[in-house]
Amino acid sequence: MAEQNKKTLSGLSLNIWKQDEHTIHINVQNPHDGKDSWLTSIEHTDKHDGKQMARTHNNLFRDLKSILEENGKW
Repeated sequence: MAEQNKKTLSGLSLNIWKQDEHTIHINVQNPHDGKDSWLTSIEHTDKHDGKQMARTHNNLFRDLKSILEENGKW
């Protein structure tokens, strides 16, 4: 079990929000001093007429959308 803890990074700040009907933005703040936050997006293939693109991840999009919906943020 101690071996697993060595690979876990805790203390990150995570924010997700709806950009549009097919895009969810994710911001991760690194807890270490001097490190910038990281911003990316997860898109559904509907944004690209069903085509798989670099940022299309339908399963992850669905799961993140459900979190936003459950919290009244969609």
